[in-house]
Amino acid sequence: MKVHAIALTIALVAGAGAASADDDAASAGKTVYTANCVLCHGPTGSPNAQMKKLGVADLSLAKWQASRTDDQIRKIVADGKRDTLMRAFRDELGEDDIDAVVKYVRTLATPAASPKKK
Repeated sequence: MKVHAIALTIALVAGAGAASADDDAASAGKTVYTANCVLCHGPTGSPNAQMKKLGVADLSLAKWQASRTDDQIRKIVADGKRDTLMRAFRDELGEDDIDAVVKYVRTLATPAASPKKK
């Protein structure tokens, strides 16, 4: 019994550490996002009407979030997106900052709408 209790304690502590690391990365990502992304994507990931007309992605949409992997978002942040306003940040942000902003962008997702009941 003691072995199971110890193993459970270790697993819970390790899990808390991982969650804390993710929280720290998302917090750092918020700082990067605020400094570099808010102008176009807005504070919640949802651009204003003018930016939407210019084709700026709404990062808060569940559909947008589901359609991209973390690696795809990372590549877009680093390399920009041709024929859009999204410019490359590779020369301004380090890999850690780009990874952090990807984690933060994932926190911007709004829950998908519940289906309407008949």
